[in-house]
Amino acid sequence: MKITQIQCPSCLGQLTVDWETGKAVCQYCLTKSVLHSPPKQTQEASNEQVPVVFQEVKEGFYSFTFNEDEVAIALKKWLIQQESVPEDIVVHLEVSEVKRYFIPIYEFQVTYTMHWEGAFGYDTHSIAWDGSHTTTWEKKRGDHPDETVILYQCGSSEVIEQEIPQSFEVNDEMKRKPHFSTDQKEFQQLVSAHAIHAFPFDIEQEQALFGSEKQAELRAQANAVIQKKESADHLKELHLDLSLISCATEKLYFPLYMGTFKYQEQSFEFAIDGKDPDRMKLPIIPQCQETLQTVANFSKARKVFGWSSVLFFTLGVLLLFLALFISEWIPLGRVFRAVIGGIVMSSLPTAIYWVVSGIVLHFLKEQYLKTVQKFRDELKRELLGKKTAGTALLANYEKRGKHLARIRKFYEWLDTLAYVVVIATLIWNIRRFF
Repeated sequence: MKITQIQCPSCLGQLTVDWETGKAVCQYCLTKSVLHSPPKQTQEASNEQVPVVFQEVKEGFYSFTFNEDEVAIALKKWLIQQESVPEDIVVHLEVSEVKRYFIPIYEFQVTYTMHWEGAFGYDTHSIAWDGSHTTTWEKKRGDHPDETVILYQCGSSEVIEQEIPQSFEVNDEMKRKPHFSTDQKEFQQLVSAHAIHAFPFDIEQEQALFGSEKQAELRAQANAVIQKKESADHLKELHLDLSLISCATEKLYFPLYMGTFKYQEQSFEFAIDGKDPDRMKLPIIPQCQETLQTVANFSKARKVFGWSSVLFFTLGVLLLFLALFISEWIPLGRVFRAVIGGIVMSSLPTAIYWVVSGIVLHFLKEQYLKTVQKFRDELKRELLGKKTAGTALLANYEKRGKHLARIRKFYEWLDTLAYVVVIATLIWNIRRFF
């Protein structure tokens, strides 16, 4: 039996290691660890590679902080904050199915050293305000001992294969996560009581950490550390040698709600973090066509005045030159002269309409959007307060919605109204020349 001594990652004391079993115990703090050799390709790259010390794995889970009845409210609260989503979704959305899941996630706190060399670029900006700069390149090399990084990796191949959402559970907010429970008996009772499907950890710890995806992520973070410490603007031709020293691992189960909801006879799948109802993954919802169309009508009305002014001026000038050319052979009647004069003269008021409508329609559009936002805010407050639900929420929605519908109905005719004003202006100017 071969016995060797290595430093403990916790207190730097001596570890007594049994290489046949891979188990190690600190002689001072009694921390238990497991030693694993790095991947073969790493060993081939460096014969002096130190084995990675895997500390004792901590297992735990996070409980669901809200129940299935609150899922629909969480969905509506999130949707009503999206500007492009129809307002009626908060009263017509029906959650048809909700299931609880536990998603297995590895959290690796990896300690490593790195030796590097590369070219670092430093920008020198011009004194002029043209944004120009020159880049000075310097070749450097160095060592960074005992760098620490946290990596996350799903521990279930089934979750990965089925593309079950996990990205919103593993992000920067994880660094501020609350303490998890380690009571495995409580975990089993929770799974049984609520019929929760817990995906198993079928990906080994070493496979999850030494996989190409995590190794690429580790190298990317190491690159960022080097560039930040060297205060460089650019980095190229970097040669990086990483040596993993130790790894503290947590095997955690994260709660997840998955289900479907119906809206306008269509079904949509969703996923919500079981710890935080404000974090969810939803599909693309049909946009609120009424609001988009109404906003578009403001631009259409102004374009009617603009293009009418250009058209009248261009057409009037062409007809005027044509009249001067053919008047020597063909006598022009009073009607023809009145039409030419009316068209040319109409270009000026329509140009004025275009300028004025830009100001007026912008104000009306802002007022309309404020009205829509106020309507959404009122619905949001009711959902947040949880005081109005069901038929009462529907009644309040319809009462306020009628006012908004009348406003939209009026603005639907803006472009038509613009055409009427243009035609009336043309007729009035033609009559002036009779």
